Amino acid sequence: MFALPSFAQTQPYPVRPIRLIVPFPPGGTIDMVGRMVAQGLGDRVGQTVVVDNRGGAGGMLGAELVAKSAPDGYTLCLCSAGAMVSSPLLAARPAYNALRDFAPVTAVATVPYLILARNGSGLNSLKDLITAAKQKPGSLNYGSAGTGSTSHLAAAMFVSMAGIDAVHVAYKGSAPAATDLFGGQIQFVFEAIGAGVQYVKTGRLRTLGVSTLKRSMILPDVPTISEQGVTGYEMSTWHSVAAPHATPAPIIDKLNRGIVAAIASPEVRERFIAAGTEPQGSTPEQLRERIAQEIPRWDKLLTQLGLKKN
Repeated sequence: MFALPSFAQTQPYPVRPIRLIVPFPPGGTIDMVGRMVAQGLGDRVGQTVVVDNRGGAGGMLGAELVAKSAPDGYTLCLCSAGAMVSSPLLAARPAYNALRDFAPVTAVATVPYLILARNGSGLNSLKDLITAAKQKPGSLNYGSAGTGSTSHLAAAMFVSMAGIDAVHVAYKGSAPAATDLFGGQIQFVFEAIGAGVQYVKTGRLRTLGVSTLKRSMILPDVPTISEQGVTGYEMSTWHSVAAPHATPAPIIDKLNRGIVAAIASPEVRERFIAAGTEPQGSTPEQLRERIAQEIPRWDKLLTQLGLKKN
């Protein structure tokens, strides 16, 4: 347990570079988001914010590093929903608890999913897919980036809420799943909107719906899954910034103001949207409430799928 000096909250902050842990390898969307946040925050607090990629264990290795760091505002995590919620629930002995071991700073972005089918498959709408699945239970296969991945959970929740019987096929990543979707070996996938849009632009895949309750600002003409009859369906991945538990409130407030202002700037918003992420700032309290709501929801789904380890 770290003890901060009694005068810590009265000292200037920051007086040295801040480290932003991105718990995934360089090059992906979350890495891009992290670098934009780092630059924007650094500009607003007058210090360099260094991105430190620490991939592994579904984001848990990097998140654990932050959870066990000194609560002084100099080590932060750009954590995905997986690292904060689903990965710890899947672990037999999780090294941290998001509500207990982190001080939420702000939500940063939401990434909706698209449900995609192959053009020419006869599945031209969500209604077509549900009808086909009900007419021949077990005849449709859906792919994912791997068992327990967000794309798997998004599809499994849809299958459950739509009341259909479809077979899960796990792949080592979303790209090979898309390849088999092109070839007709599987009939649908859930894909993050950034990559999904690119597949649709080729003309080989069709978008049947978007996974958020509200239509996406990226594809506003695509109806949500919920509005097409699977009422209440909602699934997305999201990114947020968190600090170690017990980080002083004035530091959290300063970080929150800086990051929220950064992601609200036109330049950052445009780059986020171009990459398929929707900028979304929040108060620390709103982020804590979101995590508190997500944990039991994901816990229930993982239990239903038999993925939780005892």
